[in-house]
Amino acid sequence: MISVIVPIYGVEKYIRQCVDSIVSQKYKDLEIILVDDGSKDNCPEICDEYAEKDSRIKVVHKENGGLVSARQEGLKVATGEYVGFVDGDDWIDDNMYQSMADIIYKHSPDLIACEFVNEFEDKAEVSVQIFEEGFYDKARLKAEIYPKMLFKGSFYQFGIYPNCWTKLFKREILEKNLPLVDTRIKMGEDAAFTYACLLVSNSFYGIKRGLYHYRILTTSMSRGYDAGLENIIFLPYNRLVEVNEKSEFDMTEQLSYYMIYLVNFLIRNEAKALNIRSGIQIRSTIKRIIKNADVKIASKKVKLSKLPVHTKIIVCLLRLRSVVGLQAYTMLLNKYLEKGK
Repeated sequence: MISVIVPIYGVEKYIRQCVDSIVSQKYKDLEIILVDDGSKDNCPEICDEYAEKDSRIKVVHKENGGLVSARQEGLKVATGEYVGFVDGDDWIDDNMYQSMADIIYKHSPDLIACEFVNEFEDKAEVSVQIFEEGFYDKARLKAEIYPKMLFKGSFYQFGIYPNCWTKLFKREILEKNLPLVDTRIKMGEDAAFTYACLLVSNSFYGIKRGLYHYRILTTSMSRGYDAGLENIIFLPYNRLVEVNEKSEFDMTEQLSYYMIYLVNFLIRNEAKALNIRSGIQIRSTIKRIIKNADVKIASKKVKLSKLPVHTKIIVCLLRLRSVVGLQAYTMLLNKYLEKGK
């Protein structure tokens, strides 16, 4: 049996399309766990409505705690040999889990991943990851997947995207990693456990078809200013450092690029028009970034030739430890972002 965990919060507009795409799967041996994360709209009632109609559906109602805590609560009640995830505003092809079940029957891999479709309002784009269609044993994982899974050579492109919803995990592997993820994480929450699961997996199967549909919403957190981002931005990096220290495969170099990616995101956050903090407050944030020991190390390790111009500027200013330069860059970026609206 496959358990499918669906964290739900504020997605009343999309929830029926999401759940309908799961209950109508060609593969029927599913345990569907709808985790109502304290949603304030009609999602809780809709979840209960589906549970009354389909005995495969379990509903967990909880106080709002964020995406990580919702996934963790769902895992606590999951009983399937394999566990997958679907976000409440997305949907899946009707043969997604049948395709994965066929692979389980033949290969029983520790982890399965497929491509996904980015669903914009006016277009759709299929992801392109580094895996080929087929089975990977541990030796092949070490040779072909691990060296490029977090950073495939150009900034910033994942070799294997961190999202958990394109993947199916053996439950025992997931149980060793997902509960360790800090529930405060709001960005990089998938990376904090999917790469850990990949590193401990002895086998993997890649499906080169876009079976998952990821809805791109203009209301996503990446488009607004997050006043608390500085306090949590490096949590997924810290978790991956812990994972790396215990792994037989060293991904230190890849983690340096991941750190610069996070720094870049933090600086872009400070440059957003909705940021009403004073120049002094922004300067304080920049000073803390420059003083961060992990940021210092990462900025020295990454190769400028692999970075786009805007990130090269940031890295050079970090190496120079230039507070004035980074603040000036933030102000210029603010004007550029405003102009691009």
